[in-house]
Amino acid sequence: MVLTLNEIRSIGLCVTTQELFDTKRFLYNYCDSLILRGKDDQLKNNLIGVKREMNALTTQRKFLDGYKAIITNNIDKILSLVSSRYEKIEPNDVRKIGMNGRDLIKKTLKSNSFEEILSLEGEFKSKITLPTYELFLNELKRSNVKII
Repeated sequence: MVLTLNEIRSIGLCVTTQELFDTKRFLYNYCDSLILRGKDDQLKNNLIGVKREMNALTTQRKFLDGYKAIITNNIDKILSLVSSRYEKIEPNDVRKIGMNGRDLIKKTLKSNSFEEILSLEGEFKSKITLPTYELFLNELKRSNVKII
């Protein structure tokens, strides 16, 4: 069996979403990786303005609502992928991941701050990322794909 990007999509979404739960890193390091260190002053100035607004208490709320929408959408995609790929093989595990995912969506939507979202990171990792990764590895083993 050849491993394609489609097979690892659920794991990729888990990793990406888990990084989103680390809101401190997101807020403090927004675009610091390359763009704010680059030579495009116009883009840099625009992004610095966005970064200031995200970290200002008076304007942070508008970013929070969008952030929650992205996390919620990612969890929904993860649940869909997990269900479609592993339901026939491990229905109990898929059901549990689904329940935990819906619970995390509710908690995320109720969050009133980036700090509240940050507090959900461990729960996301233990109840969504790791079980999804385990299902993925078990599927690879069943398919005789060598795991390093």
